[in-house]
Amino acid sequence: MIVLAIAVLLLIVIPARGGGPTPAETFAEAGIDVPEPVHAPLYDGEAWKPAVGADGFALAMENDKYELYVRPDNTQIAVVDNRTGYRWTSNPTGQQLTKETVKGQLLSNLKSTFILTYVKTSGVDQTIREVLNGESPGTQAVMTRSGAGLQIAYSFPEKKLGFAIQYELSDKGLKVRVPADGIREDGEYAVFSLDLLPYFGAAEVNENGYLFVPDGPGGLIRFDTDHADISRGYIHEVYGSEITNTANWTRAGERREDIAYPVFGLKKGDHAFLAVLTEGDDSANIAAMAPGLKSSFFNIYSSQIYREEYLYQMSRLAAPAKAVQKQLLNRDRELEYRFLDGKAADYTGMANAYRDYLTETGRLKETLKPVDHIPLYLKIMGGNYQIAYSQVQYVAATTFPQAADIVDSLRSKGVANSKVIFYGWQNQGDYNMEKRFPVEPALGGESAAQAFVSKMKGEGTDVFFQDDFVWYDEHSSTSGKNYAVRAIDGTAFIDEGWYLGKPVLTVANAVSTIDKLKKIGVSGIHYNGLGEMVFNDYEPSGILTREFTKNVYDGLLAYTRKTLGSAGVTRGNAYTIGQTDYIDYFPYDSSYDFMIDETVPFYPIVLHGYVPYSFEEGNLRDDAETEFLKAIEYGAVPSFIITHDDSRKLKNTDADFLYSSSFAKWESRIVEEYGKFDSLANVFAQKIVRHEKLSASRFATTYENGTKVIVDYGTKTFEVEKGGGA
Repeated sequence: MIVLAIAVLLLIVIPARGGGPTPAETFAEAGIDVPEPVHAPLYDGEAWKPAVGADGFALAMENDKYELYVRPDNTQIAVVDNRTGYRWTSNPTGQQLTKETVKGQLLSNLKSTFILTYVKTSGVDQTIREVLNGESPGTQAVMTRSGAGLQIAYSFPEKKLGFAIQYELSDKGLKVRVPADGIREDGEYAVFSLDLLPYFGAAEVNENGYLFVPDGPGGLIRFDTDHADISRGYIHEVYGSEITNTANWTRAGERREDIAYPVFGLKKGDHAFLAVLTEGDDSANIAAMAPGLKSSFFNIYSSQIYREEYLYQMSRLAAPAKAVQKQLLNRDRELEYRFLDGKAADYTGMANAYRDYLTETGRLKETLKPVDHIPLYLKIMGGNYQIAYSQVQYVAATTFPQAADIVDSLRSKGVANSKVIFYGWQNQGDYNMEKRFPVEPALGGESAAQAFVSKMKGEGTDVFFQDDFVWYDEHSSTSGKNYAVRAIDGTAFIDEGWYLGKPVLTVANAVSTIDKLKKIGVSGIHYNGLGEMVFNDYEPSGILTREFTKNVYDGLLAYTRKTLGSAGVTRGNAYTIGQTDYIDYFPYDSSYDFMIDETVPFYPIVLHGYVPYSFEEGNLRDDAETEFLKAIEYGAVPSFIITHDDSRKLKNTDADFLYSSSFAKWESRIVEEYGKFDSLANVFAQKIVRHEKLSASRFATTYENGTKVIVDYGTKTFEVEKGGGA
């Protein structure tokens, strides 16, 4: 049982400190109950052998809105939308393929509902990848129909491999599942990856529409643009590449926005779909291809990851060698296709559909409460440490009394609603991330912190303390050898003296900190790390997967909110939605991928009115005017990070990124910018219902109360047209 294994791991790996509660008790105190993975059952019953129609398809199942058809000879599927009569097919039609120029394996892939990549488990060629599909010689397919849906079990006797796909209809569209219990690896070959419905809805170059990819806030790949000569396609892992895989370290320094939410979509004329990865989202790539890369079609799909290729060091003198992990990432994989038509068949409609999914599954609950004034998220840097004459020296840039003066000054100048996030409050800053207390004396200590928080609360201002419980450095009291996440090659994941802490270590330290911060009276913790990445922990006893990490982080955020009142995260990956009250560094910019033709605010449309979010701080922008207007267009809230003293004091600390933060220099700009954001206070709690590109430089965002915000990047201005419900 995984829950028992976790408890044992806690007791073995993280010894109790100071005679207090054991880590297992601390884990239980946080109310984190990581469930044992539940696998969907395979369908029972006799093989289904239906009669087919003139087109070779047979009706497999139907409901009030949709019909699912299957071709028994090649197991291709089609979904008919009874509301419009539109037919979605898993593969290009025979007529479309008469114009296709690719041959061999690429052509057979076009005719299949899957592409299975496999490797050998022994011998010298274990990293050589080979491919099977529904057209491969010797492929066997057995169809089983039940009350739930249609199951097609595939087997490849020569390779002794097999798996099953289950199709089910819902009132929104189609669910597609690959149950973990259907994977068969009975010989010397193992499943590496599985491309699921890779050509579902594939579009030709002369069609009107685009592919939607989750690049940054959202990206469009338009059908009227040539991409083959400038890109090799869009293939990226949801929530970012696995950090514990050394083969991925070559990406270091690459300008790339990791995928923050597990969806993709396609629009063709007046019809579209949104696909949500509902199970196994954290072990999948999202892939999009343009004509000329693998076929003459635009196509988009998910590639399910079952094993990773990695590098390992055989000796200090030898070059790293490639290998494929032995243990299967053994979990169900599921996608849900939601079909859209008419005016809803665009990226706004896709975002609305994803928001509906999040509300239906309980991730998004109540909308925000309306406000008279927009909140300013004011980040105040207390300071950090530097090494001077071989001594650790804390450099204070803003004491707690000075922080109070800053907030009071802004309030007196019209900033009527602010929330403070205090950085660098820990003893000696982030020199030792396990020795946070007592609160840094140079800032005034715990008594000054308590007085500051109390004063702010009395004036209606919540105070968060910022912290990071994910990364630990060499100064920490616990050893990376014992407490670091294990990389895929079995070694402790340590990078330049810093190690990635096991999720259970994160919880143990966070719970202890939360208990002490509660006495100070803070309103919440703003977490670095939790909302930015997940990872596998390759323990010798078995893999603690990215799903495990997600569940632990979700539980910690819930405990923080329950105990302190609020929790914030950086970036806001989708697994944190529902347990966070604020997101900073929210995805708003593109990866500048050659495949992406246009960046759109998909993720802001999904979350606006439920969770406030901000982009980069106003005093750290690269292009101040453009990024300010982008925040207005995308419905963000204002944010600045400031210090009382000149930021040059911090140039030899880890806070040296604050190249301009002196409050005296930025106060007037903060007040001016806040006034502009505050003109949108009436839409703070409103959902975005429409986003339009009016021209090359003008964009309009419409809210549910009818308010329309028009941003003009040419004139560097914006205007607000209030609707009847404003």
